[in-house]
Amino acid sequence: MAPDLRYRPASELNTEEPLAVTFPVIIAIDFGTTFSGCCYKYAHDEEVYDIVKWPKHSGFYAKVPSLLYYRGRSNRLVDWGEGARRLSLQPRVDGSLVRRFKLCLASDYGTEKASDTSFLLPDQSPVDAIADYLQVFHDYVCEEMEKTGANRYGREQYRYCLTVPAIWDDQAKALMREAMVQANIIQESDPPERLVMVTEPEAAAIYCEKQSRDWNVQDQENFMIVDAGGGTVDLIIYHMHWPQGEEKSLEEITSASGGSCGSSFIDSNMRALLMEKLKLPADVASSCAVETMMDTFTEKIKPYFSGNEDQFLPVPISLLSHCQGAPSSLIEENGCIRLQAEELNDKVYNPVFNQVIDLIEDQLELAGTDVNAMFLVGGFGCSDYLYKIVEERFHSRIPIIAMAPRGDIAVARGAVYYITKPKLVSSKILRYTYGLRTRMVFEEGLDLEDTAVVTSDGVKRCSTRFDVIASKGQQVQANTKISRRFWAVYPHNTDADLYVYDGGNSIPRYTTDPGVRKLAKFPIKMPHLEGFTKGDRVDIRIDYIFGLTELKAHVFIADRQFEFICSLYKP
Repeated sequence: MAPDLRYRPASELNTEEPLAVTFPVIIAIDFGTTFSGCCYKYAHDEEVYDIVKWPKHSGFYAKVPSLLYYRGRSNRLVDWGEGARRLSLQPRVDGSLVRRFKLCLASDYGTEKASDTSFLLPDQSPVDAIADYLQVFHDYVCEEMEKTGANRYGREQYRYCLTVPAIWDDQAKALMREAMVQANIIQESDPPERLVMVTEPEAAAIYCEKQSRDWNVQDQENFMIVDAGGGTVDLIIYHMHWPQGEEKSLEEITSASGGSCGSSFIDSNMRALLMEKLKLPADVASSCAVETMMDTFTEKIKPYFSGNEDQFLPVPISLLSHCQGAPSSLIEENGCIRLQAEELNDKVYNPVFNQVIDLIEDQLELAGTDVNAMFLVGGFGCSDYLYKIVEERFHSRIPIIAMAPRGDIAVARGAVYYITKPKLVSSKILRYTYGLRTRMVFEEGLDLEDTAVVTSDGVKRCSTRFDVIASKGQQVQANTKISRRFWAVYPHNTDADLYVYDGGNSIPRYTTDPGVRKLAKFPIKMPHLEGFTKGDRVDIRIDYIFGLTELKAHVFIADRQFEFICSLYKP
């Protein structure tokens, strides 16, 4: 993906919000592992509208399954959402159901892939699957909006806020931007601000902030967001700053954390339990019959199980011939398999619940101070059983533990509010150490000789030094600018590639040290500059913008400015 760089004279730019463009329609997309949602608003109207009608789904619901169904040798996309789910339940259908592909972008992706082969088609990249889904999702959303008046605007006038997990790194966010371009939702030539990203717990916090009066969260108090979805659970703790007569603001007091332990992992555990109990061979794990059982589990058992009662799950007749070695008494006279409450707890629910509990404990330890409230949001966050487990464990330490009203749409609605009130979260804590590869003065006896270069000013320098611009754990205000100045020789191009370090040890000295990786290629193309001749020294300043969901950088060369949004480095 080519870096998103463009020239404009610095004098023409509003330095608070460069390249700002007014878009009359705002669309928030909550792209989830198992379900996705969307809401929108008009710039001149305070009302927020939810998309609650989805193709092939009876009734009204704010979410649609994040599923794709491909068919044929060419892997042609034939349906998505509820339609894809229905196709997967039909017998003798030559096709492939692709699901949970969002997890492919998580940094801890890999362990789950071995046990679930339906994430992607063979040779399909995560960006391809995500782009396919976002394209059909967006087309449908636009059609629904246009039925209710949005057709008075062109789609090029739509602005987007896309939610992303807090545990995603900058590379995953860059891939999502790439998928939005590939889906033809935005164009590479668009102003970067046409697509804004917000982390899911931040969007949820903005949504919950509107409920703070009802929940009695006061000035100088702290609250935790537990955003539990289908794939990931993200957590963060905010400090409420709300002096009398002033606007509210939220400050991160912990770095966002999380893990791949959403409700879909309950499904994975259930699938494994069925395979074990029924003695099924691996090649029927994704068969129509097993999918039918899983569909019944997710619709009829999973939302209502409270940990106490045995459950009964019908076994399709077509599956009986595959149950080789399973005791004949396993399947009861009514054709159901009994699932004892104890084994459901031990093998299906508790492994996931325990991870969520551990994440909450870790956040409380990181905070090192009292937490006055905890709000559960997201589809999994609406689970009565999860709420019961969390409330029993933490009620003595956290006075208010509540499920947000309409928690399933909290993230999407919070994303719309983020567009209209982007400075509510006033400070954030960095999850990585960022730095540049720079040529610093060579230190004899310390730097390696094979890193030595002599620059045009005659100075011996080390060519691989890691120049830290912002450190992991550092609290930064929204839109914090950290500048670096250097020079280049006219008319030669230069670069300022960005590196990150995620370790907990001392800061590395070199970009080649273990744990340091290149995050983004950042070529700087030298423009034509009036009054400069070959060999002249050109001063360059880079302003790195921290405290937003995506890292930005502004580059000043004479009176011209670049804007750059972190572009994925592909080795």
